[in-house]
Amino acid sequence: MVLHALARRRMEVNLNTRKQVNNTDDWDRLFQELRVYYRHSAVGRRTTGIIHHFNTPLQAILMQSELMVRKLQEEENTFAPRLSPELKAEWQKFFDYRRKKNRQLQEELAQLQRLVHLIRYQSFHEDDQGVQNIDLNELVREELAAYQTEWFFKYRVEKHLQWRDRLPPISGFYIDFSQSFRNIVDNALEALSSVDKPSLTIETRLDANRRIIAVGDNGPGLAPEIRDILFTPFVTTKGNPEKPRAGLGLFMAQRLLSPYGGVITVKSRPGETWFLLSLP
Repeated sequence: MVLHALARRRMEVNLNTRKQVNNTDDWDRLFQELRVYYRHSAVGRRTTGIIHHFNTPLQAILMQSELMVRKLQEEENTFAPRLSPELKAEWQKFFDYRRKKNRQLQEELAQLQRLVHLIRYQSFHEDDQGVQNIDLNELVREELAAYQTEWFFKYRVEKHLQWRDRLPPISGFYIDFSQSFRNIVDNALEALSSVDKPSLTIETRLDANRRIIAVGDNGPGLAPEIRDILFTPFVTTKGNPEKPRAGLGLFMAQRLLSPYGGVITVKSRPGETWFLLSLP
């Protein structure tokens, strides 16, 4: 359902910018990307249904794992003292191995439960058609947690996070803010893909009574000629026939935040780029 909402919002923006499409290549890239999003939307609807039923078997497996912990404790207290020193040494190795593996299983199950909760949380909020009071700190944390499923973000990218305590909530549609933030982070991660030691910085702060979400990376930076047209639809430096890009991500982010008085600014030089999302 999250992907379905995303596809719907993307189509709304695309229809609003139809007059700005001025050549066949733009339309081709646009339709290729929309095909991908609608395909993902169909898969997303099925996946969301599965996720809603995922927690019950996870709970059952976790209960069996906790039962194993108790059984291992009983074994250590009642069975081990009756063993000879020679047998006890062999038993201890096997016992330690089983306890270690069961602990690893519990950690993986806990991670799966967190992911299930996250997907259900995002699905609920992004499909909600009503206006909400949104905690931007919490939104950013939840979005970054979702990126933990991506190998590059989880293992390669050095992350620096700083939150402004008690950031005032903002009223609006959750998906407008979550999608805008994701578009900016996606852009930063793509820039970092060619960096030996990728680093991503996320900050929230309050500046002159405006809420600020700052996204910084140590990628190669933006060329001046690109920086001037960065928020123009159908401008992209990425994409290939296998992964078509319509060049709408940053334009959409700006367009989604505009009704709230939101502004996105960019500062870039070789080795350092900052996107600042500013909201009243």
